[in-house]
Amino acid sequence: MKSTFLLFAFIGLFCRQSFSREIQKPSPKSGIEIQLDFESAKAITALLTKPKTTDAELDRIAKLYGSQQLIKKVSGYDKTANETVFKQTLREITESGTVKGNDPFDWKAVKSQLSGIRQLINQLETKATFVEDVKNRILPYSPPNINGKVRACFLVGGGSLGFTLGNEDTFNVALQKIGDDYEGLVNLVAHELYHSVQQIGERNRQLEKSAAEPPKPVSNAYFLLANLWSEGTANLVGEFVKSKNPKEFSRQQQDDYARNGERARQNFALFESLLFSAFHDPAADMGELYNIAFTTAFDETSYYTGYRMAKVIEQYRGKEVLAGLINQDPIEFCRLYVAIYKQNPDKNLIRFSSSTEAILAKLDEWKGKL
Repeated sequence: MKSTFLLFAFIGLFCRQSFSREIQKPSPKSGIEIQLDFESAKAITALLTKPKTTDAELDRIAKLYGSQQLIKKVSGYDKTANETVFKQTLREITESGTVKGNDPFDWKAVKSQLSGIRQLINQLETKATFVEDVKNRILPYSPPNINGKVRACFLVGGGSLGFTLGNEDTFNVALQKIGDDYEGLVNLVAHELYHSVQQIGERNRQLEKSAAEPPKPVSNAYFLLANLWSEGTANLVGEFVKSKNPKEFSRQQQDDYARNGERARQNFALFESLLFSAFHDPAADMGELYNIAFTTAFDETSYYTGYRMAKVIEQYRGKEVLAGLINQDPIEFCRLYVAIYKQNPDKNLIRFSSSTEAILAKLDEWKGKL
């Protein structure tokens, strides 16, 4: 799940109006078509069963769509990783059984999980219900006007469980971390697919043209809040806590949900501190603020802040309202959450500080322009 999601347009109003009359309930049918791509994973796992390889074989594997996605992703956090290193280290693990020194594509982990990975690929290729199992997770949270084709690219290698890159309607999932956990994979793919649904919704929005560029405090706050919505709702769509017979991968994810649930108030406070810095400090390093909020460096704490907010919205407004947010500015996610806790002062709902509410209010003039 752990993807760096693109910026979404976002700004909105605080009000106490319920969304239940504004948003249609989702259609019982999905307009999303899912294409499954195993080519890179199958080629690499087949190669790792051989004693030797050739330059031509390595060139072919490196040029596959999934391999190129993996190279782009890994090079984003390890500057030594490029196509040449991809081929060199893949040759080394194939012919010697290990990688000495830096192993940016984590081939040793792939090699150690080779049997389980190939078994899972076979299960995915032969299980006719996989796509429907994934769609059943996302359909209740998707509006009826979302249509598109999305590629689910199954990879082996790298440090990310799942990711999207740029504006491509592709989500990528690394299989070496999944083992034989089919249900866990369905949840993970649902999380990543929902990001693709969000991207389609973002492209469908009609934005007002603005003569002025948004000031830096606005764009900085927007960056964090858009990710709060996108990752929080995706964590609800691919919710691991509902797994009835979790295997190792799902149990690990459930531990993350439980640990972050126990410190929910601290997670809210951390996110608000990051938002305050983004809005009020011109020298704030947005890359570092993002890393604190949305990467494993700090247990992806803001995934779970957004998830808790999404759970509250689902409880008080229903799934159809969360679905409708796909077609709204992401600020509406925060606006609606604030409206709910103000309408229910007797409930034990975590509230934002007055300074956070003030930041959100100052973004109002940019509604529909970002």
